Amino acid sequence: MPIPSPPPPTPTISLTPGTRELQDGQVVADRVAQGQLQTYHFAIAQSQSLPVRRQLERIIFHPGAGAASFQKRQAPGISSSSSSSSLPSSGSSSVPTSSTAVPAPTRTIAPILPSPLPNGTYAVFISVSTCSAPRSGADVCPPLVMYVSTSASQPLPGPGQDPKTQMVTSNEGLIQFTTYTDKEIFFSLQAPSLQGTWTGDWAVEVGASSQGYVQRYQDSQGLVLDDTDSTSASFLTHNFTAVPTFKVYLINSTSLPVGLTHSLCAIDAIQPVPLTKANMIVTQTNRTSNLDGSMGTLILPPEPTFEEYGQRRQVLIQALTPGTNYTAFFITDVLNQAGAEEIYAMTVFRTKRHDNCVLITDLQFCQEVAYAVPITPQSTLPGGGGAANSTVHQDIKHFYDDFTSNLMDNFQKVLGQYDCSKSQYSLIRNCTDCTRAYRRWLCSVSIPRCTDVEDVMDTENNLGYVAPTADPNTAQNPYLIDRTNGPVIVERNTNTSRGAIAQLSQNSLMNPGDYGEVLPCIDLCFDVVQSCPNFLEFNCPVKNMAGNYAHMNSHGYRCNGLGLVPVPSSGSSFEREDMGMMRVVVGAAAALVIGGVFL
Repeated sequence: MPIPSPPPPTPTISLTPGTRELQDGQVVADRVAQGQLQTYHFAIAQSQSLPVRRQLERIIFHPGAGAASFQKRQAPGISSSSSSSSLPSSGSSSVPTSSTAVPAPTRTIAPILPSPLPNGTYAVFISVSTCSAPRSGADVCPPLVMYVSTSASQPLPGPGQDPKTQMVTSNEGLIQFTTYTDKEIFFSLQAPSLQGTWTGDWAVEVGASSQGYVQRYQDSQGLVLDDTDSTSASFLTHNFTAVPTFKVYLINSTSLPVGLTHSLCAIDAIQPVPLTKANMIVTQTNRTSNLDGSMGTLILPPEPTFEEYGQRRQVLIQALTPGTNYTAFFITDVLNQAGAEEIYAMTVFRTKRHDNCVLITDLQFCQEVAYAVPITPQSTLPGGGGAANSTVHQDIKHFYDDFTSNLMDNFQKVLGQYDCSKSQYSLIRNCTDCTRAYRRWLCSVSIPRCTDVEDVMDTENNLGYVAPTADPNTAQNPYLIDRTNGPVIVERNTNTSRGAIAQLSQNSLMNPGDYGEVLPCIDLCFDVVQSCPNFLEFNCPVKNMAGNYAHMNSHGYRCNGLGLVPVPSSGSSFEREDMGMMRVVVGAAAALVIGGVFL
């Protein structure tokens, strides 16, 4: 049975007609017409006369058939599962336009008496989300402005008043403002007067709380993109010391609410329900890719500890459309603040155009690999599209993982000649660091990261790309191009591939045709040199990397870092490689490694 909302507390003063009373922690919907000033009042509850539990009202405006038509409906509650598996499905790429009401359970919260600061005042956290704004073609509507007063002598704060009145402007559809008072607070939303063909009003959600923002924005990404293939995308969640309940909204980027990307209700109005287990798989992971976001300065542990690194979730979104730009929004409950929600910075990505790259994750040996790898075009496989077949995914994953694991055995034999248990070759590195660095490097050079071949010629993002025919000296031999500051992505095909593709080319799944390869970061090679004993004589190319490695670009596509450096910010690519430059001299046993990796 729903718990009815108690009547709002009796104001300590007589409120101006039209002023709306807010309860602590409540989120209410409202409208602000063009040129209108809408005022709200919030009083600090300092007695024990609070109800044990009360209903949290959250009614949002949902667009109807007409541009200016809005209907109220109750917003969905957040499920108790961290994967949002009990939420209704919306489809992965659709943008709903129906105004059909979506039933959902009512959430209740237990009010908490506010705690005063040493000076006797209380913190009040105000949040205002703009769910929709007037429209006029492609023009961006001016934002709302909020005026705040903590004086009963100024119950209608607005423009041109007492200098003690504070003014705040909405940023991307969200106002977050903290003020301090010993009794009460008044604040107004001022909608600008618009000239021209603007239609509609501002639909908003307004909340005030003594515990924290009931709707807040986090400027870090809650979902960090690993990579995409043509129909799926893999992400890692934000690091959590305790994993909250969360949900994911996915929107076709062409339908983004312009100027309202920090507003949860604006996202909710476009995509009324989040993804579900029908198209999103959530698993716990301890892989270290992007764990610290560093640029190769931190040596990561093989198994990150909860105390130091928190907990992460891997989110795999499926059933996407090839070659499509999407935007994902990650929303969580706020721990220790019932009813509050937090939206993280959006994650923009693009699915790949072609089906000769397939996303693989959760490998046994190369645990940090979570990206697309070359595969025979899936539409040509038996059955006409085998990537949807779990057997094909498992086979290609095992082929790559087993190939690399077998090569690691050679390295272990060489390193085994050194007594790691008794000898110390470095004050800061040991044989565990060496093994981990070599494994990470080996995985990156043996399991090529795949992208669309068109990304090779994307001069805006693939910085340093030079067409081989542009220089007569390199037209016949593109490997002579100086790659010191060259592109991240190079062109490959079945006959010029390296690593597992080159060695397993007779396998029916290892004939990708033309594709782009995102090159391993040179930092992976440097990490081996820094982490391993000198007698291994492991060397990295210093200048002309000849398409074997890449540097991290300041923008555009990023090299394949495997946890040492951040990964791409969009579904991207990889490059071409001359094995002759990848010299690894490991004492007398060099052939054990070189013969397996580079032929």
